[in-house]
Amino acid sequence: MSLSNYNPGQELASIDFAGMIGGPLSAIVDAQSKAALSTVDFVKSVGFTPDTEDEATGEIKPGEPIYVSFKYPKMVAPYQPAISGKLDSVSISAGGTGYTLGDILNAGGLSIEVTAVSNTGAVTQISTNLELTGIDDENGAAATGGSGTGAEFDIETEDIDAVPAQFEEMQLQVPIITMMPIPFIRVEEGNIDFNAKITSMEYKRVGSEFKFNTGFSYGNQNTNKNYALGPGVFNVNKNTNTVKLNTSISYQRNSRQGHKIDKTFHLGVKVKVSQDEIPEGMEKLLGILEDAIVSQPVE
Repeated sequence: MSLSNYNPGQELASIDFAGMIGGPLSAIVDAQSKAALSTVDFVKSVGFTPDTEDEATGEIKPGEPIYVSFKYPKMVAPYQPAISGKLDSVSISAGGTGYTLGDILNAGGLSIEVTAVSNTGAVTQISTNLELTGIDDENGAAATGGSGTGAEFDIETEDIDAVPAQFEEMQLQVPIITMMPIPFIRVEEGNIDFNAKITSMEYKRVGSEFKFNTGFSYGNQNTNKNYALGPGVFNVNKNTNTVKLNTSISYQRNSRQGHKIDKTFHLGVKVKVSQDEIPEGMEKLLGILEDAIVSQPVE
């Protein structure tokens, strides 16, 4: 086939593009499908017990979530330090006279507010902060301040011992599937590079060969014979010279032509995968399991 009759489209048409390009695409789709099935198997095998079959009815009962239990001490009452001189009560030992409602009196290091008085201005009711500490007991502590005089108060305190913290052993049950990273592999990008290189070459080779050979030879032969004729003898001497000339001539012409086609193919496949977001259904399942996490006292 001469190069002038060569059609490169025929070579391109002979390439199996469907197999070369469709094969990697099918492999990518198949890999995505297998990754999804692997995720389902992972969730079922790790997060749930195997399904069981009722021998009587043949009904398949789905597996239950697998829980991981943790025991820990939970503080139910905090530590209370010792308290010295905590104010327990303040009582009126003498009401005095001339006091008015709202007077602020000072007695035994306390600030006491007058909340009720009699017609003569005697203190009949008071208010003070009972959360004070570091107070000393005192009977008949004289009051200062206010608009009256003569009021006295009895101050009583108590010492409270330290109370250690109280703990209760608790057990926490957590679904194991909520503690593990779940693989959700997604094919993010797939690139297929296909290169085809077709090289066509027509060649013609012509060669000729010329050969010339010559040869030369020389020979000499001398013959001497005696002949008797009657009473006499005569001699005949013959001398022969030979010359040979050999010549050979040859000519050879060679002609060779042909057509050569080289095909080179290159296929490159690049796949980029990433961890996908949790599907909505799986996210709801994990939310339900997280709500099922309970902490209860150990019996």
